Amino acid sequence: MSWSEWQVLWSLGEQSPITAKSISLQSGLSKTKISRAVKVLEDRGYVLRKRDRADRRFELLSLSDEGLQRFDRLERSAQAFQGWLEQSVNIAYLSSLDSGLVGLEHMAAAGHFQIAAPSVEETIA
Repeated sequence: MSWSEWQVLWSLGEQSPITAKSISLQSGLSKTKISRAVKVLEDRGYVLRKRDRADRRFELLSLSDEGLQRFDRLERSAQAFQGWLEQSVNIAYLSSLDSGLVGLEHMAAAGHFQIAAPSVEETIA
């Protein structure tokens, strides 16, 4: 499962139904990456699409029963890893790491990495 597929699945597991635009704003991923991930997850039977009755320009995305099962397995794995991490790492270091990761998530969601990161072409030139 790709990073963008994981992001879409996790977003839908936490809040559903939701639009692809909302997922893009939350995750910091482009709408194109979100659309591709939604298509892959839909083909796997994890995601359902439904036209928004209030604004027919948008599709509301939600998890299918199979998608909910997949999300539940991922969530249990994440919780188990979190438990292991909390037992294995000094709590002060873990707290600092958590704060740093939250900061990175906020920066990604705000699009700062897309602006700051040079493209491959710029790096080579």
